[in-house]
Amino acid sequence: MVAFQTSRYMLITMGLLILAGNTCYPIFLRLILWSLLRLLPASPKFDEYRETFQFLLDHPRRCYTNLFPSRHTWWLLATLVGLNGIDWIAFEILNIGNKSINSTLSHGTRAIDGLFQALAVRSGGFYVVTIANLRIGLLILYVVMMYISVYPVVITMRNSNVYEERSLGIYSDDPESTSSSNPNGGLPDLRPAAQTPTSRKGAFISGLKRRMTVNNPTANSKPATRETRGYFVRQQLRGQLAHDLWWVVLAILLITITETSSFERDPVTYSVFNIAFEVVSAYGTVGLSVGLPNQAYSFSGGWHKLSKLILCAVMLRGRHRGLPVAIDRAVLLPGEHLAAAEEEDALIRMERSGTRERV
Repeated sequence: MVAFQTSRYMLITMGLLILAGNTCYPIFLRLILWSLLRLLPASPKFDEYRETFQFLLDHPRRCYTNLFPSRHTWWLLATLVGLNGIDWIAFEILNIGNKSINSTLSHGTRAIDGLFQALAVRSGGFYVVTIANLRIGLLILYVVMMYISVYPVVITMRNSNVYEERSLGIYSDDPESTSSSNPNGGLPDLRPAAQTPTSRKGAFISGLKRRMTVNNPTANSKPATRETRGYFVRQQLRGQLAHDLWWVVLAILLITITETSSFERDPVTYSVFNIAFEVVSAYGTVGLSVGLPNQAYSFSGGWHKLSKLILCAVMLRGRHRGLPVAIDRAVLLPGEHLAAAEEEDALIRMERSGTRERV
């Protein structure tokens, strides 16, 4: 996109497409459904369509993993505006005095280029200026943004999950919801009388009650904010950071060892930071690269075959970061066992609320 760095129409159009197809896809999807609902004529023959759109807007996570409720969608929008705003402001400020950027671009063009680069750095993989010519502080910021590129959508997806309590394991081994005399935690048995605990439906519901994927040493202490949204977001951030980091570190270590001969030949080009930049870009499935001097391909194009295979494995692992949890309501087939699980969750919430009020 360097050839189009002065074409404002091209950059704005591409920027909107990058948003609509990736980070802002849930926002655009809900906006389209809301607009279609408002544009439907007030005629009885459109009642079925109106009810369908209204159901999608009222119960989005029962239908699609990337369609969120209104409050979660606004939170996602605010998060993306904040992250992109940080990238845009950093591009403008940190490139003050950068002759490779300022000597060829006017102030207005540089502002548009900075906005496009901010939109593309976390998902698009395009660049309108040579990445190697940017200031090192901005490159470090881009590494961070590429690493957390999937976090806003993933956290919103799991925060809006119908079974977010079960996915966190909040009800697992909870004294308030567990009783030694009743395997359902003191709640009425929701299973049919002929159904045994080892039946398939019972096993399914029991399987939903699992511990948190993140080992928390204070999991049984039940702090006051345990069930709040903030607690959920913190646990997801902690889990994602702990789960992802070792992949990136291991890949950087192996590639650095493999590229020792290249580093000894050209330590500036094959620096550890450039390798880390390429690995994080691959793990975030962004595609941004610092490139190679006097070459028309990316930095990884000059690596050995083993390093390229390691980078391919990193890309495959990073591509699956945005998948929903296994018990996501939108990916489960409907059935009586799901209705029973929802009723059980509602009863547990009512019991816990009553307990807190009495305390």
